[in-house]
Amino acid sequence: MDEDRHEDRVPHGGDSDPIGSNELRIMNSRVREVLLRYWDFPLFDAILRKHSITLDDTAILDVGCGSGYTTLLISEMFTPRRLDAFDIVPSQVARANRRGINARFFVADVTAPKLPSRSYDAIFVCGVLHHCPEWRTGLARVAELLRDGGVLLLEEPDAHHIRVETLLMGHPPANGAWTGLAPLRTEMRRVGLAVIEERPLFFGLFGSFLCVKMAGADSPNFLIARNLLRSPARGLAEGQEAPA
Repeated sequence: MDEDRHEDRVPHGGDSDPIGSNELRIMNSRVREVLLRYWDFPLFDAILRKHSITLDDTAILDVGCGSGYTTLLISEMFTPRRLDAFDIVPSQVARANRRGINARFFVADVTAPKLPSRSYDAIFVCGVLHHCPEWRTGLARVAELLRDGGVLLLEEPDAHHIRVETLLMGHPPANGAWTGLAPLRTEMRRVGLAVIEERPLFFGLFGSFLCVKMAGADSPNFLIARNLLRSPARGLAEGQEAPA
């Protein structure tokens, strides 16, 4: 038991605060699981369907998978060819492994995941970055792991939720490094992620994003991504392409 508690307090980066027991209790709560199943993931699915994007027979990564519940939902709602998932907390990864999901779970840090670039067609990030003091580095690493034209499904809190979370936890997440969604949108553009659609979640306390990996218009990757998005093989309907 003491060993598990020690594992649960592994930080999200070199100088970050540890993940405390209160945060883990919320992450692993039944309430959180119900919200994920009946609110968060149906919204992801609706956005994908709206843009005629399918994740069937794709390589998917679940970043910050926690106890594996988000990975379970991915395996149930989609039919990936390969499903990988990691978390920085070893005891959470151990819980995930006990679920018996057809996925590869491992311990890793979003700021340095040590995975090959351009390895995944789709990546899910569910409320992970706002716990990470070096979240900008984490987002850049996520973008690097996506193949050209790959999609990122991400949800993170805005400033109002951060104020509530600070009151509940007694301290701001990520040492105060996360201030809301506006800096996130700026960083997405900087690392070559185009926002296809953004939806409010939990009455605007969170934002839910569908992004595609592309780069600046002067980069060859920009043209590659545009062609992939136009291709039926990528699952995007004619005319539903990312804005230039």
